[in-house]
Amino acid sequence: MESEQVYRLGVDVIADGIVKVYGSGKTETVALRGLNIEVKAGEAVAIMGPSGCGKTTLLNIIGGVDRPTAGTIIVGDLPLTEAGEHELEKHRLLTVGFVFQAFNLIPMLNAIENVKLPMILAGVSAKERERRAKVLLESVVLGEKLYNKPNELSMGEQQRVAIAAALANDPPVVLADEPTGELDTRNAILVTDLLIGLSQKYNKTVIIATHDPRVAVRAKRILRIEDGAIAGEYTPLELREPGTRVGLSQLIRVRLESMGEEYASLESKLRSGQLSVSEFNLRYNKVKNLESALKELLAQIGG
Repeated sequence: MESEQVYRLGVDVIADGIVKVYGSGKTETVALRGLNIEVKAGEAVAIMGPSGCGKTTLLNIIGGVDRPTAGTIIVGDLPLTEAGEHELEKHRLLTVGFVFQAFNLIPMLNAIENVKLPMILAGVSAKERERRAKVLLESVVLGEKLYNKPNELSMGEQQRVAIAAALANDPPVVLADEPTGELDTRNAILVTDLLIGLSQKYNKTVIIATHDPRVAVRAKRILRIEDGAIAGEYTPLELREPGTRVGLSQLIRVRLESMGEEYASLESKLRSGQLSVSEFNLRYNKVKNLESALKELLAQIGG
């Protein structure tokens, strides 16, 4: 991004007593149970917790993709729980930028076209779309791959295109859902630094849902969700200090323990034909590489 350009600053995100229930009767699932959070404008916050704890549901509600069953949520000056569909559509397009684990790029469009797409929807002029898309792709170190399609890019490069696309309409809030889940260690750190840098350099409000302690420790604050409610709040410094309720080493151990289930799930999908051998090897090696990186981090902090 060009330093002389003026960007829209982050806004506060406040959730009060958020409840989200899916289904009814025997199929009823409570995803969030009276959850309360406050993220200050320009803050970078990591949300951690086990699979199914409500992280993605919370991001979807903040992003206006889903509505809570009860409670209130305010993003900037907009009370989302009172907003109409037109206001929510505008919120999703202009206020919030989404970054997903699966990249969500259009396969037949090249990098610059993928970044331009949100601006087309927002009515930005062709000249400005071209200028802004180039600046954004250069800011994520992809200035030489403007015209490459997703299948011509590495996974790390695809995620950086996705970040550029999320920033296309200069949103005050950036939501990232497991943005490093498909990446190796080098690219995971690069993508994390790009996201945290949005808060540090441009005062964007950045909220990252993640399993990865390497991502969490780069945020300003870490919120832990368990069973749909906030179970703890920490700073990276607190997690590194002995005697805290949940130390960084404990978070890493919990993540390492969950990898056994991931290995078993991959093997089951291979046996049932849901995964080809090449897909299995690719995913298995990613989990193995993350496991090695976390064990190395655990050894470094003396856990």
